[in-house]
Amino acid sequence: MESGRTHNEDDPNWVDDVLSRAIEESYENSPKFKPTEEDQATSTNVDSSKGQNTGDVKTVNISPYPDESPEFEPILNEKAGSEKKSNKSALEWLAVIVGALLVAFLIKTFLMQAYYIPSSSMTPTLQIGDRVLVNKLSYEFGDISRGDMIVFQKPNSGAGTKTDLIKRVIALEGEWIEIFDGQIFIKEAGETERKLLEEPYLADGVTTTGFVDFSKCEQSTETTCLIPDKHVFVLGDNRSGSRDSRYFGPVDEESVVGRAFIRIWPLGSLKLL
Repeated sequence: MESGRTHNEDDPNWVDDVLSRAIEESYENSPKFKPTEEDQATSTNVDSSKGQNTGDVKTVNISPYPDESPEFEPILNEKAGSEKKSNKSALEWLAVIVGALLVAFLIKTFLMQAYYIPSSSMTPTLQIGDRVLVNKLSYEFGDISRGDMIVFQKPNSGAGTKTDLIKRVIALEGEWIEIFDGQIFIKEAGETERKLLEEPYLADGVTTTGFVDFSKCEQSTETTCLIPDKHVFVLGDNRSGSRDSRYFGPVDEESVVGRAFIRIWPLGSLKLL
């Protein structure tokens, strides 16, 4: 116990007095806290009155306009990217459309073409409103055959007009065709005997009437016609409702557009011809 300090042992609080004085003396004699240089540098940047940094601490300026703030830049870039993608997609679609039109034009010009049947001249095989595909390359690599359904430009259709017809090939170049008693007989080139032409594509009871024009026959009689070179004789399947080679003579092969090979419309009647 330090000098100058006394205590009464009879006083019940003397222990508390002693402890209190000891704590006060220890606090007065303890070394003062000295902050490090790093702590000092930090403390100088802090405004104690406001609790905010006032030194070199970097601050972020937030613009009142969102598109001027740094956070908005990625959004702008994303939007620009979307516009570029949209422009690219538009160009790609345009290229696809132009390519498709070009392919369709080339196909129509050189390969095949769809035709609409406007009359009943080919019934029962083709009905009004049917649509068929015509192969334009069929006779570039092969010959016209009997029974083919061909599309050709009608002879004597008038100056400046082109009329496409579809008929069935009945006789070929160098053959004799005879129409007698409602039936057709064919004498092939180099043969001496004529043969009855069987026509399963005709409706029951159909007969064939005789010639009207013999002018394009190489030779002819009242009931016969010799087909010139590079020509074919064509008839409609509906014999009583068709204007064909009986009326305008054999057809020049140069005027043949192609061979109708499939009926594509109506969908339920899709059929190879």
